[in-house]
Amino acid sequence: MSKGKNKNGSKFLRVILIVIATVVLLSAVIVGMCLFNERPAVQSVEAYQTAYSDTIIHVEEDGSVEILPRTAEDCNTGIIFYVGAQIRPSAYIPLLARLAEQGYSCYIPNLTFNMAALEPKAAEQIIRDHAKTEAWYLAGHSMGGLTASGFADDHPDMVSGLILLAAYTNRDMSSAEIPVLSIFGDTDGVMNKTLYEKRKIWNPADFEEYILAGANHAQYGDYGEQHRDNDAVISADEQQDQTAKIILDWLNRHQPDSSITE
Repeated sequence: MSKGKNKNGSKFLRVILIVIATVVLLSAVIVGMCLFNERPAVQSVEAYQTAYSDTIIHVEEDGSVEILPRTAEDCNTGIIFYVGAQIRPSAYIPLLARLAEQGYSCYIPNLTFNMAALEPKAAEQIIRDHAKTEAWYLAGHSMGGLTASGFADDHPDMVSGLILLAAYTNRDMSSAEIPVLSIFGDTDGVMNKTLYEKRKIWNPADFEEYILAGANHAQYGDYGEQHRDNDAVISADEQQDQTAKIILDWLNRHQPDSSITE
């Protein structure tokens, strides 16, 4: 009886180990597929350079993007943009080029697996590399916005303002003195609007919210449709135009140098 029990126990243990190994393997495959499922820009960088010829668009070897105004030597304000989950930096060129055309230097760091949460301090090196820039604003789309809020909260001495696109803060910033701008579309099918409303009490006193009629989650970037998102009523160009205008107006009212105007 003892040998039989031991034999049965060994078989049971092997089955358990096989099940555990299978679950671990499947989990690894799923995570790997998610991490490597990048969303590239719809158009080429060359096409963007032609469309936004009033800016200087440069893509680094690692995929990071710089979008500078033609008069970059006169610009003293920078914007660092954290991409949405798995979205390549170049997909946000159309939106940020609209800001660069008005005199703002824009930087989109290339993040590990294009996941801002894996490199929350990416903005720090950009700020240190551009010591002559007087004011910095942190911006982010979706998960990138959540991560940007954490950096802004941790580094109030480095950041002059926070811009959230289809995102909300992941920190209680109610006592922070930093201004925050929030923009999202009324047809957004991805952002957790229940959690967004719940987190509103975490926003600082200087908080502004804009809801874009007919805008969805994906069209802040140029990477096509997104799973679970709703169809937008307005075009991507219109959504990006409206977003850029709101950001520019907000920046003009919340940045220290009055020499940059819309």
